[in-house]
Amino acid sequence: MQKGSQQGAADIIIPVRNCYAETRALLESIYRHTDYQFHIYVIDDASTDETVDLAKIYTRDITILRNRVSRGRSSALNKGIQAGSNPYLVFLDNGIELAQGWLESMVAFLDTHPRIAAVGPLRSGSQGWQSVERVRARLVPEIPCFFTRDTQERNRILQYHFHRTGILIDGTLSFSCSVFARRAVEEVGPVLESDAGRADADYCRRLRRAGYVLGLALDVYVACRNGASEEVRCHIARPKARSEAVRVRPARLGVRR
Repeated sequence: MQKGSQQGAADIIIPVRNCYAETRALLESIYRHTDYQFHIYVIDDASTDETVDLAKIYTRDITILRNRVSRGRSSALNKGIQAGSNPYLVFLDNGIELAQGWLESMVAFLDTHPRIAAVGPLRSGSQGWQSVERVRARLVPEIPCFFTRDTQERNRILQYHFHRTGILIDGTLSFSCSVFARRAVEEVGPVLESDAGRADADYCRRLRRAGYVLGLALDVYVACRNGASEEVRCHIARPKARSEAVRVRPARLGVRR
């Protein structure tokens, strides 16, 4: 796919600083498991390791932009947003292992209603509200337990049970793997750069103030290789409070007002 705007394509923005091996692993995961049209923008934030040589290794559907001086993750995301022009934006961080069909499924949920601005996946580990364990316990007890550690197999299980299904959420989506509608991003404006630690939460609030909603795709699972472990055998916990979020299928979206 050529660089530039194409109907139904996504700009995948990856901010990096050093971590050469992790960046290569993420790029390989994208190429291996993404059937949807995409163009990758790697924003190299003044790396001092082999990251500077990525352009010699990867040439297909990728643009590598380099900052001579480190400007931070939020600035890198904004640089990637400005570089591309495709209708969908994906923010990805190192340490994410993708599963087959991840991008297509999240875009499909995003397209079910024009007021959905961003969609995230279920994640591994027990930290963060998007973890599959917490979503099972608090929002969707129908999510089955996993008896395998394999990322692809877990994703296939979710696709079987929740094909093209998602929920609208009240929380903040992690930018480490989320898909955004460019039209919403252009309306809301760039990511806040003055407080990088709160950039994700701030941007989600700004989207909501603009009248948009956020979603979680129940048929997409990604593994976060950040040292957090996940038990193979999970027990379904009794939900503390059932969510008022609406389960959504493309054929019958209902956005709760």
